[in-house]
Amino acid sequence: MRFFLLLFLAVFPLFAQTPAPAEKPAQPSPKKTAPPELTEFMGRTIAKTMHWTGAEWLLRKNREQEENSALMIKQLKIQPGWTVCDLGCGNGYHALQMSKLVGEKGTILANDVQPEMLDMLKARTEGRGITNIKTVLGEFWDPKLPPGSCDLILLVDVYHEFGNPVEMLKGIHTALKPEGLVALVEFRTEDATVPIKPEHKMSRAQIYKEWQAHGFTIASEFHGLPWQHLVFLRQSKAGEMPVEPKPAALPDKTGPETKKDEPQPQP
Repeated sequence: MRFFLLLFLAVFPLFAQTPAPAEKPAQPSPKKTAPPELTEFMGRTIAKTMHWTGAEWLLRKNREQEENSALMIKQLKIQPGWTVCDLGCGNGYHALQMSKLVGEKGTILANDVQPEMLDMLKARTEGRGITNIKTVLGEFWDPKLPPGSCDLILLVDVYHEFGNPVEMLKGIHTALKPEGLVALVEFRTEDATVPIKPEHKMSRAQIYKEWQAHGFTIASEFHGLPWQHLVFLRQSKAGEMPVEPKPAALPDKTGPETKKDEPQPQP
C-alpha cells in the first residue's frame, strides 16, 4: 500500500502541471452585407448619388444667391455646445459655417459615404484652427452615428439620393437625442421654375408620406427659402397619427432667372 502511495505522489505533479487545453480563438463576426439598393421608394424615383468629382458644384459662386443658405442656417437655431450632424456633408459647405455656431464645446459630425468628399473637407479646415469638426465615413445603408448623440441632423439635398432609405431613416431615428430634430432640406417639386432635375426634387406631400411612415413627426416648417423646402422632424411619440401638409404659399423668387442644371450624377 505504501508503494502505491509513493507512486501516486510521484506521478501526480506531472498531471497537475499539464496546461489546460487552449481555448479556440473567437471567430470574427461576419461582415454585414449591404442590403439591396432600391431604385424606387413609396412611389418616388430615387436619384443617383452625385459623384465626388462633381464636388465643385457645391461651392459654386451663386449658391448663396440661389439657396440663401445663411437664412436656412439661421432657422436651425443652433446652440453652443450642440452636437450637429451634417449628413451628406460633401466638401463641407454647411459644416464649416455651423462649426462657428456650436463653438468649442460643440461638435459637428461631418458625415459622408465618399472618403474623397471628407478629404476635401479636411483640406478646407487646414490652417483655420477648426477643431470641432469630426468626419464620419458612413455606409449607403448606415450613417454610423452613435445612438442618442445628435441634437440636430441636417440633410441638405441628399435624402432623395438614399438607395436604402428604410435603413437610413432607422439610423437617423436612433442617432437623435430624445428632444433632437432633423432639418430636411429638399428642392421643391411643387415649383416648376426651380431648375433642378425632377428626381432631385421632393414634394412636401412625399416628405410627409415617407418620414411619418418611419417613426417621425413633423415638428415645423419654414417656407422662406428661394428654391427649397425646410422641414423639421422629430421622433414620433406613442399614439401620434400621420398628418397631411397644409397649403403653403411659395416665397418670392430671389434667385437668378437663368436656369441651371445639377451636374450629371456618376456611378
